[in-house]
Order: sequence, then structure tokens, then C-alpha cells
Amino acid sequence: MFEQDLGKPKEKDNKSVVIISLVLVLLLSIGGILVYRSFANTPKTPPTPGLAGALRAGSQGYDEYIKQVVITNQEQFYSANALGGNVLTAKGRVQNLGNRMIKGLEIRLVAYDMEYKPLAQRVFTPVPKEASEILANGTLPITYSIGNAPEESMVREIKLEVTGLIF
Repeated sequence: MFEQDLGKPKEKDNKSVVIISLVLVLLLSIGGILVYRSFANTPKTPPTPGLAGALRAGSQGYDEYIKQVVITNQEQFYSANALGGNVLTAKGRVQNLGNRMIKGLEIRLVAYDMEYKPLAQRVFTPVPKEASEILANGTLPITYSIGNAPEESMVREIKLEVTGLIF
């Protein structure tokens, strides 16, 4: 009456299981590749050099107080690195002549060409990295270098400049 063949599985059942398994593996592989590509191809934004949240030229607080922050005793010199390239080093002393404590300071070392266009530059943050603060009427000695500097004969002027402040 109700006969069932429980003995051996049918060939059609085995083929359909294999086909379904292959289709699932193929779909998962394609999905994995798409997810990988979406994350791998997104451009990584490099961190901005300098001090995050600093007051810069054009802001009222910066423009008022920058006259009170000077870099004195600037000395610049060239040397050669181990690979024979030029290294530009600048020394100076940051002086806070004002009455406010500086909790963040951004300095740019720049080499200008004969037309006062920057040939090479690098941004440094001595405060808070090297010192936690510069007190009112305080000073901070600094020394910074640029590797792969331009030839000395191409450089008209080398400067250390304050480009950002946090109070």
C-alpha cells in the first residue's frame, strides 16, 4: 500500500545537492570578493600634518596674539645623511612674550627659492609633543630637520614660522 524505498538514495537527489552546494559556494565567493573590494579600494585619508583644532592665520585670536610669539636665535645649516642626501636643520628659541599660556604650538620649517616660493617644508608640533605648554613669558628651544632638502644654491631663505596656536 504505502511503499517507500528507504534503501539507497536516488541519483537525482545527489546531483541536486551538489549543484545547490556549488551555487552557494559561488555566490558566497562573489559576495566576499565584492565586500573585500569595497573596503580595499576606499582611499585612506592621511592624517593632516600639524595641530588639530589650532587657531591659524585669519582667525581673530591668532592674529591678535601672534605678535607675542616669536622665534629668535634662528640658525640653519646643511649636512649630508648616510646616503649622501642633503639634510636641512634649523634651530631656534620660541618665546612667548604675551600673558597667555600656550598649550599647543605648530611650527613650519620652510626653505624658499629665489622667488620666495616654498621648495621644501615640514610641519612640527613642539607643544604638546615635546613640552606640555609654554608659560607666559616662557621659552622653548627647538631643533628640526628636513631630509631630502633642496640644493643649498637653490635656497634663498630658510625660516621657522609659527602657523598654529592653542591657548
